[in-house]
Amino acid sequence: MADLTRTSRTVWTRVVVLIAGLAACVALSSTVGTHPACACTCAPGTAEQIADRAGAIIVGTPISVREDATGSRSVVRVSRSYKRRMPQIITIVSASPAGACGITLTKGQTQTIVLGWPGGGVTTKAGEWGASLCDNMTADTSALIAHAGPAFSPIKTSGTRPAGDPGSSSSSRSYIGIGVAAGVGLLLAGGTALVLMRRPG
Repeated sequence: MADLTRTSRTVWTRVVVLIAGLAACVALSSTVGTHPACACTCAPGTAEQIADRAGAIIVGTPISVREDATGSRSVVRVSRSYKRRMPQIITIVSASPAGACGITLTKGQTQTIVLGWPGGGVTTKAGEWGASLCDNMTADTSALIAHAGPAFSPIKTSGTRPAGDPGSSSSSRSYIGIGVAAGVGLLLAGGTALVLMRRPG
């Protein structure tokens, strides 16, 4: 009878812990504005440790969020960043929230996002950044920012290439002009040489 009572208590303890964990997960979701992976297990870390290992920390607003079976890709407009200066528009990749430690950002909601590992099963392409639940589960964003250092304004991006870029039209025109001038110079030099050669001794 004592063994049965002990087993019953163990089962109820596990149920209570599970319910508490799910409640904490839901509370975290409403606090940080993401949909976290409640089945994911993250090593605990302080705000200072998270800031130290972050590739960058941004305050930004997702302007589009695209989800698929492996995770999500979000285009985010950066208001300011910490640890490094970031472009005005970036793409953030994250794994599926279904157990792979990913997050899904909320379109139109400005939030603090820690950039780094994207979660399990996904990779970032050139120019993309990752974000995971493990780095974004703290509600104390003020401590993150305080430890990350000064804020940087975003690098403004545009569809036009800067002057002097090899792909720009002005630069291409310059190269064409140089080529034409060089060709004319070679023709003049060749013509002069022929005239000199044909002159009698």
